[in-house]
Amino acid sequence: MNYFITFTVLFLIHFLLNSSDCDRCCAINLRKLPSYKLIRIGVRSNETIISRKLVHHLHECKEFAASRKALAFNFGLNIRLSGRTNKGSRSRNLCQVLQCPEMYNSSSLIRDKKYRYYSMYPNYVDSGGGTIVCVPKAGLFILSNNNLNYTQAQMSCQKLNGALAHVISEERMNGLAKFLSHKISSYVGLSNNDDEEIWKNSFDEPLSCFNYHAWGTGEPSNSKGCVAILTFSSNSHVTPFWKVTPCYVSLPYICEIFPRYQ
Repeated sequence: MNYFITFTVLFLIHFLLNSSDCDRCCAINLRKLPSYKLIRIGVRSNETIISRKLVHHLHECKEFAASRKALAFNFGLNIRLSGRTNKGSRSRNLCQVLQCPEMYNSSSLIRDKKYRYYSMYPNYVDSGGGTIVCVPKAGLFILSNNNLNYTQAQMSCQKLNGALAHVISEERMNGLAKFLSHKISSYVGLSNNDDEEIWKNSFDEPLSCFNYHAWGTGEPSNSKGCVAILTFSSNSHVTPFWKVTPCYVSLPYICEIFPRYQ
């Protein structure tokens, strides 16, 4: 009986200590995904098409785009296609899933009355003086050349309708690495600088909720601090990694822009 009571008490303690983290981890999967909104009628984007499909209606196109993690798509109404039989041609709705959305005030939109352009992002994104880049399947990011401390960088990203970039993902890290200069550190949304004493991203999600880690050799070098990413080049291969930096140090930073329709 004593053994059973001891086991029960220990189990309850373990459950209570871990329940808060579990709730926060579960919330990640429950977060509402951004939605696609109509940007322009009578145009289609000339951005790279990663996939296409004949669909019956707009909702089917949205579902197809979401399944491909697309950031935008062209929806063609009653597009005449070459027939596969002797019946000749036929008209169907065409869904063109795009690798990236329009980033520069719809500069690559092409007039075409049969199409409509949909995106998770508005047709104009304020760069704040930085460089806007697209990481396919992840989103839009701004690479800032200004050197700010971590708190200042956070505030700067918020003014641009964003946050310091979420990088607890191989897809995001490898995508951003293509745009980073070698040996230059840039702040991202990962830190351990408050009373909670855990590593978490800009969305207050603990690092322990994710399977992906990208600590550099010997990192984390401190139990508290803010994270910057660097790249290491070897045999034409670029490897990005996380490095702990004192939060008061001024560095360039990377903002992740929120979809306006979140």
